[in-house]
Amino acid sequence: MPQFVTITPHEALKLIEERGHEITILDIRPKEDFEKEHVPDALNLDYDGHEFQQKVEKLDKEQNYLIYCKSGVRGGYFMDKMRDSGFKGAYNILGGFVAWKISKLPLVSE
Repeated sequence: MPQFVTITPHEALKLIEERGHEITILDIRPKEDFEKEHVPDALNLDYDGHEFQQKVEKLDKEQNYLIYCKSGVRGGYFMDKMRDSGFKGAYNILGGFVAWKISKLPLVSE
């Protein structure tokens, strides 16, 4: 059964550690923010309006995704869109990147 759940940053890290090879991490913040720092192994899919839906349609719907934005709000909205579009499953990080950083979890800085 598909699962669409908002989880804490620590739960997200545990999910990555246990099932990282099964999950694609999507950073939906602007490219500039992503380039400054991001969660290790994350891919940037800038939530930029018009082209965003086209980018989403290119994603593998059979894959599980871990999504985060800056504060968790857009991530939750995006997770709902993924569910409505027939994706297998997705997790949204509660509090987004801000909460991940405050929790002092691993980051990649470019």
